[in-house]
Amino acid sequence: MAQSIFKFFSSLLLLVFGIFAHAQGVTVSPTRLFFSGDPGTVQTQTVSIKNDTAFPVSFSVGFNDWYRDANGQKLYFAPNTLPQSNSAWLKASEKNITIAPGATKELQLTMTVPANSPSKSVTNSMLMLTQIARQDDHFSKEKSIGIKILFEFALHVFHTPKGNTNEDLDFTGIEYLKKKDENSGNELKFVAAKIKNLGNMNSDSTVEFELMNNATGEEIKLNPQSISMMPGAEQTVTFQIPTALKGAYKGVAIIRVGNEANVRVGEKEFNF
Repeated sequence: MAQSIFKFFSSLLLLVFGIFAHAQGVTVSPTRLFFSGDPGTVQTQTVSIKNDTAFPVSFSVGFNDWYRDANGQKLYFAPNTLPQSNSAWLKASEKNITIAPGATKELQLTMTVPANSPSKSVTNSMLMLTQIARQDDHFSKEKSIGIKILFEFALHVFHTPKGNTNEDLDFTGIEYLKKKDENSGNELKFVAAKIKNLGNMNSDSTVEFELMNNATGEEIKLNPQSISMMPGAEQTVTFQIPTALKGAYKGVAIIRVGNEANVRVGEKEFNF
């Protein structure tokens, strides 16, 4: 677990520094690839890599397993180690790819679902594009705090069996939490909405939270949050409550799954 967390933060650091270093840099699309089909199916999709820098950029191509923890953070693992992995089903057209300045190059990703695959669940993996440093890359400790700037892109890869069409997220609990701000010492208030994916397909949804003052009827809408959940996954979405809010309120949490017609609602009374 410690190794996976280290790898997560290392990848995040590389990606963040890369983005800031190359404002007009490299773009990759799509960022998510969705495959579907029966056992024995072979499918290919295309990933486009555009280089808007003044230098050629090279990437090594690889795969990782991953899942989201209860807070929605992604944790990475070696390929073909997690139960829901499809890393072993994937093959890229190139192990290393170089894009000339101003050019766009395409990478072909092929998924072969094993003919004897018994899985009826969604599987996933991550296509990793890690920049390969050129020999003439230089950096200054004074200017870059001793960090060599590289890109690493992580593209989600999903396979959904054809019969998996049930998209169903629902609340499993809503809690009121308090904690002290480490800097100011002030008390912070939060509402944590716990959600589980009860369906059999990956679901993208928006979670909203509203408060209504029981005495005045005043309504407060907090900023909505977007989530993506694999089947069976559980996640906690946290909303910070304005510190000045006091009194009795009715809280309404709303999940909008896929489209606005698919809605789940959870309610709870609060006394701030």
